[in-house]
Amino acid sequence: MADAKKFLNTGVLLLLLVGFPLVSFIYLRGGSKYRKEAIETQEDFGKMPNLYDLEPVRGSLPPELKGAMTVVGWLDPTKEDGTRLYGQMLDSLFQQFRDSPNLYFTTIMLAEDPEAAADEFATRYNLPEDPMLSFLRADERSFATTGEAFQLPLGEYDSPGIQPVVALVDSSLTIVKHYDLARRDETVGLVQLISLIIPLPEKKEIILDRGKEL
Repeated sequence: MADAKKFLNTGVLLLLLVGFPLVSFIYLRGGSKYRKEAIETQEDFGKMPNLYDLEPVRGSLPPELKGAMTVVGWLDPTKEDGTRLYGQMLDSLFQQFRDSPNLYFTTIMLAEDPEAAADEFATRYNLPEDPMLSFLRADERSFATTGEAFQLPLGEYDSPGIQPVVALVDSSLTIVKHYDLARRDETVGLVQLISLIIPLPEKKEIILDRGKEL
């Protein structure tokens, strides 16, 4: 009986000293590898143009974007399908990451009355006045040229806003990725990459499906 108890104690000790640390090491190594692979998917589409040249119509950019991550989108309310998908996804992304540090969502708008259009869009898609959110006025020329400067993957005859394509800008102000929010896999990829770099608020989990095509 004493030998069996000694054997059991030895087994428990080995589990504590070797088993659990080994499992933890394997888990952490796998997580580190996943994070490295995700980050390596980033590319380099050049430096973000100066968005401070565009007039804010709802909210405003922070004084400094360097050191933060920024998701930049284009909104033309006359493009109804693109507007609907962009609104749904922006709502989902904001709700998921609201209160996360150093993360901003800014939207470049083309509209006859951009202030009214931004307010209507924000009301429809549950986007409050928040330091994380801003909408910037653009005329037809700046709307197109910013799309070109961000190297959006558009067709020859397409313009920004037809598809809900966003650009991700990293902390060095480099444009590192484009995502078409009409595609679930790309939206999930955006969520995963942000969550690897920007911590989620406490007690919140990554949400991959809020019933809004995310």
